[in-house]
Amino acid sequence: MTTFYFVRHGKTENNAEGLFNGGTVDSPLIESGVEATKRMGKHLANIQFDLALTSPQMRAQTTAKIILEENPTPPELTIIEDLREMRLGDWDGKKIDQITAAYPEDLKNYRTRPDLFDAEKFHAESYENLIARSTKVIQDVAETHPEAKILVVSHGILLMALLNTLKGIPLAKIRESGIVDNSSLTILDYSKEKRIFKSWGQMF
Repeated sequence: MTTFYFVRHGKTENNAEGLFNGGTVDSPLIESGVEATKRMGKHLANIQFDLALTSPQMRAQTTAKIILEENPTPPELTIIEDLREMRLGDWDGKKIDQITAAYPEDLKNYRTRPDLFDAEKFHAESYENLIARSTKVIQDVAETHPEAKILVVSHGILLMALLNTLKGIPLAKIRESGIVDNSSLTILDYSKEKRIFKSWGQMF
């Protein structure tokens, strides 16, 4: 089985300010995000990663680099476009409370019924596309690295959608368990036949 170490990026300025932090915006990690990621890096320092994959967005790349700095023999960091956060179109970078007030039903569907969310209305990416592109990354890597240890640094919505889908949870219910925290770790042993979650959203 391939062991995946899924990490959500450290807390950013956009997270702290209550802004939508999707696939077309970025902001730096704040101090608490850096410190939490360093703690994770120390926890993972003795893991011999065969691959380290990251979203192209700088908040994810920064998080990955902080983790790998603690590793005595880190692999080269590989940027994977399909690990980019869900593109939120007109909502990206906007205040969450403003969108909540302006589009209460759409926001409700976005947060509680992904199967009903009308992404096209806001020039956003659909959950279906997000899941298709992210699961393909995992399937392809597992096929080419069947016994490897893989670090994957990505984003809250992507990881929520991807991991719950890998659990076998249907689209309508993938948000029921919430989003993993910033600088959290989820470990999955994966093969075509079997998925075993060894941890979920662990903090350090």
